[in-house]
Amino acid sequence: MSSPAPSIYHDAILVDSDDTDYDHYFDEGGITSTAASLASQITDYRYENGRRYHAYHGHSGSGSYWAPNDEAQQQQEELFHLVYTLRLNGDLFLAPVGMECPKLKVLDLGTGNGIWCIDMAHAFPQSEIIGNDLSPIQPTYVPPNVQFEIDDFNDEWVHPANHFDFIHGRALYGSVTSWDQLLRKVLHALKPGGWWESVETMVEFQCDDGSLPEDSAVKYWVGIMRIACERAGTSFDVAGRVKEWCEAAGFEEVTQRVYKLPIGPWPKDKSEKTLGSYNLANMLSACDGFSLHLLTKFYGMSVPELNDLMDRVKAEMKNKKIHSYFRMWVCYARKPEAPYESRPSSRGSTIRPPAYDLSGGETTDCASITEEYDEYEEDDTDVETSQRASPPAKSIYHGRRGHRGH
Repeated sequence: MSSPAPSIYHDAILVDSDDTDYDHYFDEGGITSTAASLASQITDYRYENGRRYHAYHGHSGSGSYWAPNDEAQQQQEELFHLVYTLRLNGDLFLAPVGMECPKLKVLDLGTGNGIWCIDMAHAFPQSEIIGNDLSPIQPTYVPPNVQFEIDDFNDEWVHPANHFDFIHGRALYGSVTSWDQLLRKVLHALKPGGWWESVETMVEFQCDDGSLPEDSAVKYWVGIMRIACERAGTSFDVAGRVKEWCEAAGFEEVTQRVYKLPIGPWPKDKSEKTLGSYNLANMLSACDGFSLHLLTKFYGMSVPELNDLMDRVKAEMKNKKIHSYFRMWVCYARKPEAPYESRPSSRGSTIRPPAYDLSGGETTDCASITEEYDEYEEDDTDVETSQRASPPAKSIYHGRRGHRGH
């Protein structure tokens, strides 16, 4: 059993400036993803600047979702999943569910390639796991207790009231049309006493030692991404607000934990170095897909201009002398046992999350899908970072019950 991951936002990360051989951390490769053959309105994807995007619009029009759904994006999702689970010491969630009832009914919103659902199915083989997404990009062969539905969670849900023990949403920034409405749907679909967990990252690069220049390409990129998101009618800056939204919606025992995710293998601690290595690969893989649609359509950048900016952003990410990180916020909360409309929300919790032994499940060798980057210059000084701080949409289910696809 792994130990619960503490909230380590205020802990110091030591910089390893003696390690100059960084090439071995990454190799290029790929993971093949299988898409099921469904109705043309689902799979008639749109293509833009060489990337593939969701076709399904639902009633809310979310087919214009900013992120691609092609294999490059799915590989990046594999990397983020690895970074997420490494940060949480191998746990798939923090909410205290599953200890008394192993037969859970679980819903994952915006499941993407379905990797979280598949790992959950291995960890809870008696549970029913449903993954929700706009596109059928998940593997065809999955554990027998997994199903995927193609639907827009911004529309009315097809699931009955008081149905799920646990609802999970990770990296939903930029895809939720109304968090107030989403949380009302979550409360409606959860059983009394059921748990909701949100995992979001703050799209803001930080450092604690002044190593990230104020005029950096990364900060410029983040700034214009915010402008583009505002023009697109969406926002990436939701992570630090989920807790207050949950409290306002009527959840109880609302608990929030904040973590640092280093970018690059600059930390001195071995586990932090490994985490930073994979997170750098994650960001190098992610930034093009994050930017292409938003910055060309809503900021007026040409593709050559964007490519030049991405080259400068990636060069800074790979610079050992820049000790940057971003934050990950995990918020979990419980639906009241009594009707939630009449119950006040609680302000905080001392619940310790459980740790689950996932060693029996399959693991992914994500080193095969990471990206090689340049060797950094040697720095003779170890640095310690100070961290103070409409009608219901019809769902389409797919996923052949059997073994996980490869």
